[in-house]
Amino acid sequence: MADKRLSRHVLTDELYDLLKKKILSHDISAGNKINIDQLARDLGVSNIPIREALFRLASDGFVKVVPFKGMYVAEMNMTDIDEIFEIRYALEELSVRKAAPHIPKFRLEQILQELDAVEQMWEASHEENIISKMNHDLHGTILAYAGNENLKQMVTALIERVHRYLNLAHYKIDMSAEIAEHRRIVLALLEKDTEKAVEASRVHLHQAYQRLRDNFK
Repeated sequence: MADKRLSRHVLTDELYDLLKKKILSHDISAGNKINIDQLARDLGVSNIPIREALFRLASDGFVKVVPFKGMYVAEMNMTDIDEIFEIRYALEELSVRKAAPHIPKFRLEQILQELDAVEQMWEASHEENIISKMNHDLHGTILAYAGNENLKQMVTALIERVHRYLNLAHYKIDMSAEIAEHRRIVLALLEKDTEKAVEASRVHLHQAYQRLRDNFK
């Protein structure tokens, strides 16, 4: 029995990752009703782990559950953008304040080196996964050293929701601005100036928010 429970949990995790990738890449479009029976047939699994994965995605804001109607991929709109960033402003300031005293100097220096590499990779290919890596390097490091797993999960989910907008075909990423803003945060952290790092993070989020709104119009 224990082995069966373990297998089901593993399967649910795999389906969660698979379905999230489909939503982030727009293989399943925003607003679409999710046909659980069809997914079960296509993936060769029962409905139960798919439902479990979808309820997890609903808690992360990727899926909307409508009573008596079903499950839908969450809509993408200006209100969603506004709400995501309103929460990010508060949570990421908390993350920076908690993490700033603990991030090792060598890790911050690594991030600076990685930013130089990202700039070169972007100039060569303009692949969308490059910005995901850059965000993981900085935001992921801050969250890792903030020492609060619930905070990490919440902010990570919000950042992933932003990436759904960045993956829109018409979205134009201003990578030079993103890199410059990330550098300012890292340099402030290297200076052990928490207030300066918080302000640099706040400016970065505000600029990212404006770029996202301008691109979504």
